[in-house]
Amino acid sequence: MAANQEGIGVLKLECPQRHPVGRILKEAPHQAVQYDPGAQVGTRRFWPDEQDQPQFTIHCRFCDKSVAEATTALQNQLASLVDDVAQTIRTATLQYA
Repeated sequence: MAANQEGIGVLKLECPQRHPVGRILKEAPHQAVQYDPGAQVGTRRFWPDEQDQPQFTIHCRFCDKSVAEATTALQNQLASLVDDVAQTIRTATLQYA
């Protein structure tokens, strides 16, 4: 099973109150990374893009506040997850902006 999971990962993003604010996905080793805000919020897009540098900021619709994290920190967390064949899902808590 581990061989099938190699090179993929889902980094779930949440606000400090643990509300979901989206996911950063790498669904296949050969595919680009995407940000998925959730079906009710919007469509998936390639990540990161120019607007996400150097700080990735998104809005928590439950708290009605913006949350943010350094883009490089999230990229490092995703890379660590993708490299770990035993794990495919991890959660990252973003701080209020």
